[in-house]
Amino acid sequence: MKPKIVFIINSIQQQRCIKRIEEFIAHGYEVEAYGFNRAEVVPTLPEHFRIHVIGQFTNTMSYPKRLLYMYKTLRPILLQYKDKDVVFYYFLLDVAMVCRAITNKPYIYEESDLMQTYLPSRILCEGLNRIDRWLIRHSLLTTMTSEGFIQYHFGSTPPKNVVLVPNRLNPTVTSLTYHPSQPDIHHLRVGFVGSARYESIIRFSDAFLSACPQHELHFYGIINDRPEEFERIKNTYPNVYFHGKFSNPKDLPSIYEQVDIVLATYDNRYENVRYAEPNKLYEAAYFETPIIVSSDTFLAQKTQKWGVGFALNPLDGQAVKTFFETLTQAQMDECIAHCKAIDKNALLDHNPQLFERLSWN
Repeated sequence: MKPKIVFIINSIQQQRCIKRIEEFIAHGYEVEAYGFNRAEVVPTLPEHFRIHVIGQFTNTMSYPKRLLYMYKTLRPILLQYKDKDVVFYYFLLDVAMVCRAITNKPYIYEESDLMQTYLPSRILCEGLNRIDRWLIRHSLLTTMTSEGFIQYHFGSTPPKNVVLVPNRLNPTVTSLTYHPSQPDIHHLRVGFVGSARYESIIRFSDAFLSACPQHELHFYGIINDRPEEFERIKNTYPNVYFHGKFSNPKDLPSIYEQVDIVLATYDNRYENVRYAEPNKLYEAAYFETPIIVSSDTFLAQKTQKWGVGFALNPLDGQAVKTFFETLTQAQMDECIAHCKAIDKNALLDHNPQLFERLSWN
């Protein structure tokens, strides 16, 4: 008999978490979901289940304060399931650490971000890495959204309870109409879709907008970090546009109809970025739009393996300028052809390997 799955969500704004819960519902599971709201971000609420919002914190709240706040908030909720047949599902390290300190009931753990690698202290990061690996080994099952994360923790020999679950598109996107446009190499529309928070995006923007006045740069999403820098960019360059918040996946087709190249140049000075596999790769391939990513990352390796985009150093202004000066229509067409050659179903969120590995099935 399938147990009830109780999901504990680090941030209810994460479309990935909603997709995962909907997938469990589709497989016949009874679910309950609790989560924290991020004060700066408007959530996209699910249609098929309810998330109990149990607290709110900002991105600027310190790590220790966040953990203490989560502990106080989650303790009474978790303890009410003490004598019930449930399995918890923890999203991200902070949630998993706090919940495991409260209860030893069985859990599934999902790692979609090496959040500890952003800490300035190498000693603290390594200490959290040890806790992270302990949580992974003691879980019923751990899902990782990037093969790079598996390599980061375990090299080529991960524990048997680790399963790869890529961050692919919500299957409901197939019901939406999409009409791809033909890019004009002399007037390209580069689009950033999501939360722009890295310095590498700022540096790319300055280099691109100043060197390529014939092209355009479009931002879709809310600017939460570095607002002064983005305001400066907005006031400096006539070929940049900010479109504000959007709904994922409902608005994705209309966005990609207006984008010739999708920008995903996250800052590779951070370990998490070097090992992550963002969903932008799957979006780009699905909507047949070439992607630009940061070099020296797992994402760059996969982008080049699939042949769907380009890798460059966004922190090097000259490299950005040279890339667009030498980019040809043939290169764009080749990337688009490779996107079209990929089976669309392989880009959708469908994870039979996850449910096959659950012990009670």
